[in-house]
Amino acid sequence: MVHGASGSRHKEVLDSSRPAIPDLTSLRLRLTQKTPVRRVSNGFETFPPRLAATIAIILLLSQTGCDKRGSDVSARRPESSPASSKTEPVPLTNMVLIKAGSFVRGKYPVTITHDFWLGKYEVTQGEYATLMGKNPSHFQGNTNRPVERLSYFQAVAYCSAVTKREQEAGRLPPDYAYRLPTEAEWEYACRAGTTNLFSFGDDSGTADQFAWTLENSEGTTHPVGLKRPNPWGLYDMHGNVWEWCLDWFAPYPAAPLTDPTGPASNKFKVFKGGGWNQEIEFARSVNRFMMAPSSGIYFVGLRVALSQSHQ
Repeated sequence: MVHGASGSRHKEVLDSSRPAIPDLTSLRLRLTQKTPVRRVSNGFETFPPRLAATIAIILLLSQTGCDKRGSDVSARRPESSPASSKTEPVPLTNMVLIKAGSFVRGKYPVTITHDFWLGKYEVTQGEYATLMGKNPSHFQGNTNRPVERLSYFQAVAYCSAVTKREQEAGRLPPDYAYRLPTEAEWEYACRAGTTNLFSFGDDSGTADQFAWTLENSEGTTHPVGLKRPNPWGLYDMHGNVWEWCLDWFAPYPAAPLTDPTGPASNKFKVFKGGGWNQEIEFARSVNRFMMAPSSGIYFVGLRVALSQSHQ
């Protein structure tokens, strides 16, 4: 939840009004044609030795008070390098930046190598209906309740619709996308640096402060954000509704993992977090459940993540 390089411009200074100074521009262009400039991935330039010497002379002249010559030189230069033209995303309100890190699942470490954003709250019925034009939820009457009874495919479609809306509004670069979190991202964010059964510790007796579960839900969902958040400021990570994850369900590999996304395919998709209809023990950080991606049920909803598309 929570986390660009800019290019620099070389200012060349030449004074053509002084005949004693050689035509350094012509010399620089001839050297460039003989030995091309190579642009590396971080946006900076590596110059061949002769061209580097020419640039050093130009910089020396600039320090001795030569007048600047700008219009015709700058007209030939690109306005910015690829690095400096990069646009940063403007996340939705109530997104929490989650920094890269790791946690231990069983005996093995799971490492997340990239930062990403995660919704502070579960997606509400109001948010879903406003964008998708309908509300599939069983428990209606308050639009701040979490949306539920939607399939994995409907959850993915909602994330895609958010991405499209935010890109069209100019708030999201084309290489970023809203999506479901992977199971590892979800668990990492839920744990929030803790090693306990729950993000609030091991004592389920204190769960009433943090979670809506069978013990206190009175058989229904509740508006998001009414309980206390986890240490990273995420609400309802335990209880209220289970939350779809990106992964297909499969047993965990008995090995350390880095940015796992589950198997390439399977029969069921993962959801995590526990819900209003089950005991608090089902809402432990590590717990998971599964369902066919075309199915929806009144105790499963979603929470959106945001990252660069290749992640």
